[in-house]
Amino acid sequence: MKSLIHPKITILLATFNRAHLILETLESIKNQTYTYFECLITDDNSTDETEVVINAFIESDSRFFYFKKTEAYPQGLSATRNFGLDLAQKRNAEFIQFFDDDDIMHPQKLELQIEPFIEEPKLDITICMYRKFWDVTQIQFNLKKAFDPSYSIKTDNLLRSFYLNQIHLNSLGPIWKFEVLKKYRFDTLLFYAEEREFYLRIFLKESLKYQLIEQILCWYRKHDQAITSNLYSDPNLKGESERLFQKKFLKLVLKQSSPPFFILKSYTKIAVRRNNTFFIDLLSQYFSQVKNIFKPKYFALWMYIKMSKVLHLVNLINF
Repeated sequence: MKSLIHPKITILLATFNRAHLILETLESIKNQTYTYFECLITDDNSTDETEVVINAFIESDSRFFYFKKTEAYPQGLSATRNFGLDLAQKRNAEFIQFFDDDDIMHPQKLELQIEPFIEEPKLDITICMYRKFWDVTQIQFNLKKAFDPSYSIKTDNLLRSFYLNQIHLNSLGPIWKFEVLKKYRFDTLLFYAEEREFYLRIFLKESLKYQLIEQILCWYRKHDQAITSNLYSDPNLKGESERLFQKKFLKLVLKQSSPPFFILKSYTKIAVRRNNTFFIDLLSQYFSQVKNIFKPKYFALWMYIKMSKVLHLVNLINF
């Protein structure tokens, strides 16, 4: 490190029924070259041997702590992460690294991502690249060999690039200054897209100072027992969560003093293409407000919606 200052990083590791995989994740955290961290493992009341495996591991390393989620929090990943954030706040955390119980850290992840904070205290977030893997034998810790430009995080507008899916960003990549996160929590009504909604909400409301670390510093495991794939038996949950997320995010966007035009344009296209009456009504009301009707771009979107209604009506009559 270039500085004698060693801020503590709080790793929030959410887990559920990962007795067969979590040791690989814990070892990758233990092997970090930056040693000034604590790892708060929050368990969503696993029904397998996860607790036994974790307790055996943490006996030999005082930086790891195990917490079973209490009844004050509902079931699900969002609530488990909120439990971790609440614990972090009680412990006066400085920096937050979210991590999943089946993924792998590069040994230098924490080191390479905390260094920019030390050099520039005004930073809010550092973001690294990640890659997917199916088996640990596929992981390449040589940074040059691991690099893959298809996992780019290059951007000059974090909100725009993430909203438009132009960059690869998940929970593993960022290290956050906790000062930014402490007033935010994950939406426990969402069982899918909760991470995307959480990030978009923060990117929309905060003017973040960020630095990109263009190296592959973590690996995201792809397998048939991913939490968002198999742990929720209701096949409708994904669609319901996506619809709820989209509705809530549009409402939030319209409450901003200067909503990003690219988001308004995107929602308008989605509303018309899907004939989504909820979006159409909400956007029409917004564009027709006195403060907005004389803005050429807003007026154009309003006219686009009105014309689509006419065409839809004509098509129904002709049918």
